[in-house]
Amino acid sequence: MKAFNRLIMAAVSGLALAACTTPSATYVNWVHDTKPAEADQYSDFLVGRYASLTNDPALAAETFVRASAREPEDPILLERAVFSLLLAGEADEAVRLAQSAQKQQIELSSLSRLTLGIAEMDEGDYANAQFILTHGDVGLFNRVVAKSISAWAALGEGDLDAAENYLIESLVGDNVLDGVSLYMLALIQMSSGQDEAALETFEAVWDERMRLAIACEHYVRLLAAKGEIEKALEVTSQFREEIGLNPNVEWLTARLEAGDPIEVKRLSAREGAAVSVYALATALAMETRDDVASVYFNLALKLDPELDIARTMLGNTLEFSERREEAVQVLKEVGVDSPFYAASQGQLAWALLRLDRKDEAIAVAQQAYDRTGDRDLAMQLGDLYRTTEQYEQAFQWFDRVVKEDEANGDEDWRAYYARAIVYQELDNWGAAEIDLLRSLEIDDRQAQVLNYLGYSWVDRGENLEKAFDLIQEAVSLKPNSGYIVDSLGWAYFKLGQYDLAVLYLERAVELTPDDPTLNDHLGDAYWRVGREIEARFQWRHALALEPESDQIPLLQAKLESGLKTPPQPVMAGGDEAFGKPKQ
Repeated sequence: MKAFNRLIMAAVSGLALAACTTPSATYVNWVHDTKPAEADQYSDFLVGRYASLTNDPALAAETFVRASAREPEDPILLERAVFSLLLAGEADEAVRLAQSAQKQQIELSSLSRLTLGIAEMDEGDYANAQFILTHGDVGLFNRVVAKSISAWAALGEGDLDAAENYLIESLVGDNVLDGVSLYMLALIQMSSGQDEAALETFEAVWDERMRLAIACEHYVRLLAAKGEIEKALEVTSQFREEIGLNPNVEWLTARLEAGDPIEVKRLSAREGAAVSVYALATALAMETRDDVASVYFNLALKLDPELDIARTMLGNTLEFSERREEAVQVLKEVGVDSPFYAASQGQLAWALLRLDRKDEAIAVAQQAYDRTGDRDLAMQLGDLYRTTEQYEQAFQWFDRVVKEDEANGDEDWRAYYARAIVYQELDNWGAAEIDLLRSLEIDDRQAQVLNYLGYSWVDRGENLEKAFDLIQEAVSLKPNSGYIVDSLGWAYFKLGQYDLAVLYLERAVELTPDDPTLNDHLGDAYWRVGREIEARFQWRHALALEPESDQIPLLQAKLESGLKTPPQPVMAGGDEAFGKPKQ
């Protein structure tokens, strides 16, 4: 434990002071921008490059593998081939390619070397894994991954001091990555039976507000084993409030509340290495807007195929990158007995819906609910029906959740808010208003609820002063939400305060430029202040953004004739200060 105090002092101070940077910036830019010498002579390289740019990793892998075989001494072609194979979910093929490469290529290909090290880890050759992973430059992010895996490999050989030293070497001054390294220290301490040291480390990182679901799970298990049930419940409550629901954390909460015994789960070296790769991939996914993180989720699953938390994150990354067919296949691999089954089936349903497979989406969610009775799936079924404009069915699901919550002595602002939206769609404003007010009684700092109720009141000409207070509070909570800023601008428009409307509606379009409704609103405001050329530009732009079918004739009419009806503000006269922005 000689390195323990040094690691705690270095990493926790880093968590408190370091600015959050993009851990993958150097690596991502290198992957996307580097070209091998004389690349134009390689048609496979050009096809692979095009496939990479058009989100077709399978074709990119096929062509880069061919190009690498043609030029076996080129490390950049090897790197692109391995990267594309991992991106396409072909981890076994990536390992085989790396194993067949020349030594000189491997030395100059960081991801290939990382892949080889993981393969050695998977085979249980911990000494060779460390040798491969710690020799040569692998770049910033890959270096953190390599050091973390090496720490688990050292643990596999029984060398805790070496494991801690690897984690010290992994510190890069990034609060997220360094937080993951500290959590890996806690997990290594726990897995080697040093529970008191592990608890100390968990607490140090937790107090710096670093939240990681899998670390939360093991922290809670240790607390429960020590008899600190109240503290364990406090940790699960903090995680739920700050991050959201997680199947394992919710399962532990239920066990704690029931007084059931909870065991400490000690990870093997291979399992721990998989967790470290998954955790770092999650950090990468938080910082990037593409599917690069899927490379590392696939490597984590290579080490531990049963790590379903990585599989659900992989599905989420693929879905976010619009690789939805692949996301569907990945999420279907989560088994019924997995604690992540319900969550994965909810993800699967939404992926199917976005592929316009509506009936299949609802059927998947319904089947999963029938098997699990999962409350979150009930909420998602309501949302699926609401999204597909089947409001009666949506109401039945949201109403079920609200009533079951009330019967259990629980209340959730989300359930009342969801039911309120459906009530509104079913032309029952009175019931919707009651649910919105109840939602705010439970939590009065939810911007979407404040915005929805405030805007509804303005639209109806009711409670106008209070309505503006609610919308302005929503904007203060989420000043960068184009939709909420639009609501404030549109509220000013409805009151006939067109100059203020323009001010906020312009800001809304800056924040969310691709929404047809927001552009339509700005066009209306421009027209009312006499900026008719700009108004027509916004309406024309709104039409180009594929609005809902019922918006199209309205926009076409505005382009033809402008706003033919005179202004009809919902309130005339009154206090001149009313409705103006708060100072």
